[in-house]
Amino acid sequence: MTMPSPILATAFLFAATAIPALRATIVAASRRSMIKVRIRPRHPANTKTQG
Repeated sequence: MTMPSPILATAFLFAATAIPALRATIVAASRRSMIKVRIRPRHPANTKTQG
């Protein structure tokens, strides 16, 4: 089953534009989650004085 060349070209063009956009969305989401983790206050491991 073969597709006409205009439809095939449109499919390739759509894929070529959709894949980088999807990748950029994933990168932006992962950066956002990393920033949230960094902003969260860290609790000190040991606050008692040794002695």
